[in-house]
Amino acid sequence: MSEIGILIPAAGKGSRMGKKMNKQFLDLLGKPVIYHTIKSFLDWQRDFELNIVLAAAEIDYFKQKILPLFSDYQQQFNIVAGGKSRKESVNNGLQNFSDKVKYVIIHDGARPMIKRELIEKSFQAVKKYDAVSCGVRVKDTIKVVENSFSKKTLARDSLRAIQTPQAFKLDLIKKAHHNYRKDKALDDATLVEELGEKVYIVEGDYNNFKITTPEDLKPAEIILKERFNV
Repeated sequence: MSEIGILIPAAGKGSRMGKKMNKQFLDLLGKPVIYHTIKSFLDWQRDFELNIVLAAAEIDYFKQKILPLFSDYQQQFNIVAGGKSRKESVNNGLQNFSDKVKYVIIHDGARPMIKRELIEKSFQAVKKYDAVSCGVRVKDTIKVVENSFSKKTLARDSLRAIQTPQAFKLDLIKKAHHNYRKDKALDDATLVEELGEKVYIVEGDYNNFKITTPEDLKPAEIILKERFNV
C-alpha cells in the first residue's frame, strides 16, 4: 500500500452557483466537474488511497453516475459521508485512511483544472516541510475597509491567494483537526497554523481556480480545451 492519501472533499452545497445540482456534478466538457478533478490525480499516478467525501444524500448518485466513468482505471474509491461543515467533512475523510498512509493531499472537488506538476510539487514539498499549501501572488491592490472607508493598504508582495492542494503529514493534520474547536475554519492550513506549526507555501497556478459561480464554467472549459487540445 502507498504512503500517500488523496482526500477530495465534495460535500459542499455550492449555494453561490444558484443551481439545484451540486456544483461538483455540473457538466464541464461533457463530464461532471468532479470527474476532471479526480482524473487529474489518477493521471499523476495510481499508487495512493483515494477518499472522496460526499453529502450522504449524493453518495448513490456518485456511485451510479460518476464511478462508471473510471471503470478502466482499476482504482479503489473510498466513499465517505461528509458532515455539517467542510472541517467536519475533511475530518471524516482523514479518519478513513489506513495506517499505511503517512502523507495526505487535500484538494477541493470543485477545482478541476489542477495540473499534475502542482500535485507533484506539493507532494515533494510535504515530505520536507510536513505542512504545505499552494498560493498565487495577489495582482490587485488589497485594502482593509471599515464602514465603506479605506483604512489600510496591505503590502502586495507578502500576500498570497491560497488554493488547494494542501498537503500534510497525516498525523499532523489529524492533530490539528482534533485541537481546533471553533465552528468554522478557513482552510486546513489554518488549523495547522493554530497549532503553532509553519506551513510552507509553494507557487500555485492562476488557472487552478475553484468553480464557485456560473461565470466560472466558461473559462474552465477554455482552460481544459487548451490543455487537452479539444
